[in-house]
Amino acid sequence: MVRTCLRVVLLMIVGMMLASCAAQTPQQEFDPEALENREAGVDPESAAPPPSQSPDSFVVDPETLEFGRYMEEEVDNFLVILDASGSKFLPYQQQIKLKVAKDITRRFNQKTPERPLFGGLRRYGWEAGAFTTPTSLLYGMTRYERQEFAEAIEIVRWAGGKSPLALAIDKAGDDLSLAPEDEYLALVIISDGKILTRDPNPVEAARRIKQRYGDRICIYTVAVGDDIPFEQANTPKNQPKYHDKYELLRNIAREGKCGYMVTSNDLIPDDNMDRFVHDVFHRGRTFEPPTKALEPCPDEDHDGVCDDVDKCPGTPKGAKVDKDGCWILGKVWFDLNKWNIKPEYRPMLDDIARVLNLNPDVRLAVQGHTCTIWTEEYNMKLSHWRAMAVTSYLVSRGVNPDQLAVEGYGFHRPMASNRTDEGRRLNRRAEFKRIQ
Repeated sequence: MVRTCLRVVLLMIVGMMLASCAAQTPQQEFDPEALENREAGVDPESAAPPPSQSPDSFVVDPETLEFGRYMEEEVDNFLVILDASGSKFLPYQQQIKLKVAKDITRRFNQKTPERPLFGGLRRYGWEAGAFTTPTSLLYGMTRYERQEFAEAIEIVRWAGGKSPLALAIDKAGDDLSLAPEDEYLALVIISDGKILTRDPNPVEAARRIKQRYGDRICIYTVAVGDDIPFEQANTPKNQPKYHDKYELLRNIAREGKCGYMVTSNDLIPDDNMDRFVHDVFHRGRTFEPPTKALEPCPDEDHDGVCDDVDKCPGTPKGAKVDKDGCWILGKVWFDLNKWNIKPEYRPMLDDIARVLNLNPDVRLAVQGHTCTIWTEEYNMKLSHWRAMAVTSYLVSRGVNPDQLAVEGYGFHRPMASNRTDEGRRLNRRAEFKRIQ
């Protein structure tokens, strides 16, 4: 009986002890920050609560810059084509164009993104030596290293030879095939846009590389040597020069559909180079020159040349003009002691006759000339016969004789030296001068 009572009492005591422990606050884990706050006299109740880790914490605000960066497309594969052809040895702003082109390439290299890239550098134009190739890959295609790329730029020490830009673009298409499939590509061409008339068309080469890679590739061109920034290029005074000079490079960039052209002077400010490189590696257009339509410039004689740069105002209707707005009037050359008009000059004379018939008030002087072979008296007659032959041809094409004046100068107004065969050939001619 006593043993049973003791057992009940012990069970009651144990139960009471367990209940007492359950009522107490659990011991907290050691917190170094809390200990540091206590030592510094900071009230733990006033400490800021830990940041919330709810799903709302990861919502991106569309108005923030970070959202814009999050949405950008990254380009990890690129190729630079550097023009080292003969025209790059010409001076520009107290230095040669090659130096300008290399400096742009160096600065471009310094601005590339700090992430893994796959890149290359190709040059075109003949290096010093008779057995070099017209275009070659100086670096890559390989995992990009900034220092190694910089060393490849310095391999280009000379400028010379022809300008096989189309060939370089075609070869670039093969170079870029080594990049990982389905990744974006960027082609950057640094050139003055000068090619020979008979060279293959680089625009067609750009079209081929675009067809090969489609939306994966963008093409950017840097025109070396222009002194007109694009923000001033669309003024009436500068528009003809800017558009004529770099039409080729602009058309190459347009073939890429997502790139554009800038000039070397546009990239002189460091911030501008930052923006350009950012566009190249993010398929951007933040630095693209404006393309808004312009109001036509004043052109009183309607010859296509603005009045403020027209050196020959009052061009006859229908006349073909040069870049200065002056009527293009060709010359007729004759064989020794001859005044008959050769067939190759008839199309030019027919065009002059057409303009004179459209403009009855316009008058031309037809001036005949000779070389110094034979006597002065004979050459004076010969020069008149040559002028008369041209005048008769124009009249036969419907020109009013009153619109023409015949003038003969013998050998007194040479255009070249009479001491050489070539000079004498050039002096046996008939030419035109507008007198009304």
